[in-house]
Amino acid sequence: MNIKTDLLFLMDKDSILDFFVKNEGLTSVYRDRVERYFIPLAEQMLDWKGSEVLCLGMNGAQGSGKSTLSRFLQMYFRELHGLSMVILSLDDLYLTRAERIDLAKEVHPLLETRGVPGTHDIGLGVDFMERCLEGDWKQAICPRFNKATDDREPLSHWQRLEEAPDIILLEGWCVGALPEPEEALSEPVNMLEKEEDAAGTWRRFVNERLGAEYQSFYDMFSHWVVLQPPSFEAVVENRMKQEEQLRAQVQASDSVGLMVMSDEDVIRFVSHYERLTRWMWTVFPERADVLIRLKENHVVNEMVIR
Repeated sequence: MNIKTDLLFLMDKDSILDFFVKNEGLTSVYRDRVERYFIPLAEQMLDWKGSEVLCLGMNGAQGSGKSTLSRFLQMYFRELHGLSMVILSLDDLYLTRAERIDLAKEVHPLLETRGVPGTHDIGLGVDFMERCLEGDWKQAICPRFNKATDDREPLSHWQRLEEAPDIILLEGWCVGALPEPEEALSEPVNMLEKEEDAAGTWRRFVNERLGAEYQSFYDMFSHWVVLQPPSFEAVVENRMKQEEQLRAQVQASDSVGLMVMSDEDVIRFVSHYERLTRWMWTVFPERADVLIRLKENHVVNEMVIR
């Protein structure tokens, strides 16, 4: 979603940093991180930008900071360069809850849980991209997904563009991922797979879908930025923090019928992502145009630009 800039004007870098940190409720430590790493990343993206729309993907495990970084880049390009950047989240392409329940009945029970390839409506993303790239951006529309209700938002909440995009950024946990070799699927990687996917039906379905429509979608993007956490344990911790924030929002709004996970729920939920996450960490260092290695608490260890 676009940052509101109605009251803003084209600012210098320091003003952008100060405004963004304050608006997002971030610390001075994050400001230093932006200045040292993320502004150079933005300038690299500008080097990639030609006369056509720049389409790039940002990959990062849950809680790795993709969304915050994406919002900074969006504001940076708008306020410093007058460029319009659209953020397209893979999460917003999830199938509806009803569709996933049907898929779970037809293929495997684990497919009721959103997240893995096969639980997105990739066609919606392709349609959005094609309209933007063909100049039909006024008709481009992208759904919104509400994680608290575990379902797609009504049509009135979907994203519509207000202007032609100069940059389209697709962000998500498995954005740009390649399918695993078939032989890698034989052994389970955790207790979830061992106990609930003993025959490998679920993980093979996920891998097949990743190698099919997802690759066609990813082929629409020319560059890849990867945020890599230090360990899978850090991914679990980051996801727990996200649920704590969601829980606070739900309590503050006195909402009912919303789904917030306990720590035990989070561990099970993240187990669905473990196989592909670990696989991506083995292949992305050689594929990424920009690799940002993270330490604990989102501290940047190094950034490698190829």
